[in-house]
Amino acid sequence: MIDIVSERRVKLADKYKLYIEVPEKEYLIAYEDNVSVENAKDILWQYLDYYQDDARVENVEVNYDRNNHSINIEADLIYTGNDHTSVRYRANYLRDEKELME
Repeated sequence: MIDIVSERRVKLADKYKLYIEVPEKEYLIAYEDNVSVENAKDILWQYLDYYQDDARVENVEVNYDRNNHSINIEADLIYTGNDHTSVRYRANYLRDEKELME
């Protein structure tokens, strides 16, 4: 799904504002018609991991644009004070029940 996402970033004083647009069909299949902030965060972590981006994610919002057939995700990316981590993120829908409980 990550390769079909469109992205836009806007630099603000102390952070970046990230806007991601995901095609409706792909999102609804992967997340079983559940448009939620939790699933939006899941997509953001996959996206950042894929591009090896160490930003911290804050203030996540999600909007289902039925007219445009897309799911729009907005978040703040914070880089100040970040420590590099080597942990790879695994999407929620790929985890088993035990992993989800951790």
